Amino acid sequence: MATIYVNVLVNVAKAIAENNLAKYVFMVDSTGYSGDGSEGTNELRTKCQNGDTIVWSAVSINPGESISILSFNGQAIPNMVNPQSYPQYDGTVWGGRVNSAGNNVQYTITMLLEDNAHMTFDPFITATNPTLNER
Repeated sequence: MATIYVNVLVNVAKAIAENNLAKYVFMVDSTGYSGDGSEGTNELRTKCQNGDTIVWSAVSINPGESISILSFNGQAIPNMVNPQSYPQYDGTVWGGRVNSAGNNVQYTITMLLEDNAHMTFDPFITATNPTLNER
């Protein structure tokens, strides 16, 4: 099974100033798939297979501003994916194994910006069951 990396890039100062994280989140993943219009938006549709691992990394556009992932919730959590923090990365990297198939299943990421602002946004996961040849 594959590991899929999802980068969550955030304009922290703008998100705090406007109290609107979703407007200032830009997401991409390592699947190489493009064309559905979700790349670079806050509603990335990550495509994967049941059994894959998804690893999320949070990064501020300005390296002087802090950001971390606090939690995951929503329809895809915990039955489809149950993400856990990688402690060595101070909350900026989380990962979880995909445990079931589903189409455009929404989840919520709660983030901490500049150690004082808790904000959320809602991307999607589509997971298919692998074929016999891929097992």
